[in-house]
Amino acid sequence: MTRRASAVLDDPWGEHAYAAALARRPKQTVRDHLEALHTSSKLTRWFRKDRELEVINVTPENVIAALNRAGIRPVLLGTYGIGGYRSEARATEDVDVLVNKRDVRKAVRVLEQEFPDLEIEDNPVVARFRNAVTQKIVLDVLKPTSQAMQAVFRNTVAVGKTHRIPTLEMALVTKYLAMKGPTRRRDKKLIDAGDFTNLVLHNRAAIDMKKLKRLGDTVSPGEGAKILRLIEDIDAGRSIQV
Repeated sequence: MTRRASAVLDDPWGEHAYAAALARRPKQTVRDHLEALHTSSKLTRWFRKDRELEVINVTPENVIAALNRAGIRPVLLGTYGIGGYRSEARATEDVDVLVNKRDVRKAVRVLEQEFPDLEIEDNPVVARFRNAVTQKIVLDVLKPTSQAMQAVFRNTVAVGKTHRIPTLEMALVTKYLAMKGPTRRRDKKLIDAGDFTNLVLHNRAAIDMKKLKRLGDTVSPGEGAKILRLIEDIDAGRSIQV
């Protein structure tokens, strides 16, 4: 047995061994994304079958298909949008899509027709679709009103002809912004921090640090350096703070 293999076996769950093993994996973004998307969707449906049967069909696949029929090609955000960058897929409560400004009204109308039992709360930055029974948000149509959302459009990866997802660097920026959101619940922020850390560990060699800093600064001056410091903490094995 080689010294390197022995070190991994001696500390199989150590962060350095984990990060090194992930770094050696080949990355195929679109394939990984589709696998994660379908896995996350199945997990969410499984959790809902006994608890929220009334929204079991509010899946990313159905949302994207409805928008595609209306000629809209959305950007998939949130957990479904970053799944292919994570080390493993996970369930999530809602589907987040970003559409062009000219398509916002059409998108809301189409999804209202597709899921008529949902309640809609429309505000300047997002149209939120709620489970009428539990009042949980199950679908968000995000509007490109902020610099962050406008930057997303310029930094995407095409997933066939159906939808797009953020680039790795843009995904990290969106997770950082969610993690630092002033109105976001703390438990959600901790999940965001876990996602951010997982994305870094799983894709460390592929991250374009200059691009990441530039994107962070584009969203808000000075944020790029803060994002890089978080990655330095992760590289050093330190927990990041929210």
